[in-house]
Amino acid sequence: MLGQIKLEQFEAMENMPQKYQSAWDGANLSTLTGAKYKPLLCAGQQTVHGTNYFYIAEQTLSDVAGTRRLVLLPINECDGEYFLNAKAFKVILG
Repeated sequence: MLGQIKLEQFEAMENMPQKYQSAWDGANLSTLTGAKYKPLLCAGQQTVHGTNYFYIAEQTLSDVAGTRRLVLLPINECDGEYFLNAKAFKVILG
């Protein structure tokens, strides 16, 4: 379709830095319904009440078309617990 962005095929990150891997695993993203996530890039961190870890990830929606998008996915770590920071979550492309 004219004007539509076609995303490339991406491979998941291998050998993520340990702090980022712990945050990704601790957020239990695989338990979310409606979409699956694949980490592509560890983009940065921010010290707040705890630490926000930012990822660029591929999101695949659970719709009929399997819509794929690139998203900024932030995970907050506070007192050893991990949470998806929905306020800072953004669709980048798709």
